[in-house]
Amino acid sequence: MRRRALLRALTATPLAAWFRWSLPSDLVCLAEEVPNAATVYRRAFACVQALGPEDQERLAHAATLNPDDPSAVALIEHAKPALEAIREAVAIGRCDWQREVVTDTDLTTYRHGVSYLHVIRIAVLSARRHADQGRSRPALDDLFAALALAHRVGGRDVLFARVLETAGEVAVFQALGRILPKLDRPALEDLSRRLDGLAPPEPASAAIGPESRFIVGSIRAKLLAMGPVIAGGDWETLGFDAEEAATLKRLTGGDHAAVVAHLEKTGPAFEELGRRLDLPRPNCRTAFDEFMRTARRDQPVVASLAKNGWGARHVVDRMLALRAMLRAGLALVRDGEPAFRKVPDPFGAGPFGLERRGKGYVIRSALDEDGRPAVVLTIGEAA
Repeated sequence: MRRRALLRALTATPLAAWFRWSLPSDLVCLAEEVPNAATVYRRAFACVQALGPEDQERLAHAATLNPDDPSAVALIEHAKPALEAIREAVAIGRCDWQREVVTDTDLTTYRHGVSYLHVIRIAVLSARRHADQGRSRPALDDLFAALALAHRVGGRDVLFARVLETAGEVAVFQALGRILPKLDRPALEDLSRRLDGLAPPEPASAAIGPESRFIVGSIRAKLLAMGPVIAGGDWETLGFDAEEAATLKRLTGGDHAAVVAHLEKTGPAFEELGRRLDLPRPNCRTAFDEFMRTARRDQPVVASLAKNGWGARHVVDRMLALRAMLRAGLALVRDGEPAFRKVPDPFGAGPFGLERRGKGYVIRSALDEDGRPAVVLTIGEAA
């Protein structure tokens, strides 16, 4: 299933690399009664959609593009309505998105998803320019408005929405790390207060309910067009790989009614998957692997989601590490290395690793598993 393969690729990819992708996306917000932050965000999406191809290509390099380059200055000016919109939306408490399925074969995308990424990027570029010119407060306003948008895109939704949310949050935190040394003392205190006000990342289980309903609903809809016996290419049409199809045949005999009945009984297993994904380290991995062995034997529909479930857990852990790393970087810039050493790595036995590089630093977390990229945060202009 293309959806499953895409999710697996995304959760295994270095988070910063997601922002180099042109994601085929479909994020729809319906302008209902006012006030609704989603309506305001739609203005921001429309603004970046109107940018020319050269400007959109420049946005792919927002994290490193010289913000004083004339083309960057012009780009920020052209996208000013998008920045104004996301700042306005922060003050609106209600944000109702309505998402819709695009096709039967690719159920992963939301309209305006690429535009969402561009809005995050323009906020990063604008914040970097503000910081370079000593305007600390507007720099933080841009980045935290982008962060609010990211959280509203992914909050308690399917896994792909969480992928978009995390990509946005990573870009914001990486930008904050790079501008930290340029912030004055009052701005550093302001940043500390803003970080205190952030809700913790939602657990991996928050996406299991929406994702499981999406998967089961999609399979159920396809079954409506099939006969009394599921056979041959029907299994592939339903989205199952060869192993999952073989297990379902064994459990149901391919009988249509039995397959439907099996779907109706998956709820407790999905709930157990979410519970195990939220267990504390290091027990969670052992519990998850044990669950997978059982699910492959008795619950192939649940197992199909669980394959991406661990990637979702790892994404949450990376975000927890990155937030703590920014705290450590803030202590480093504000109070020096002794203060930095007092901020523990939540995935290590002591402080984060610290390497002086060029005009900045690289902070490293001990979080490392499954050959996934190390979690690092650059502070300042590290060579």
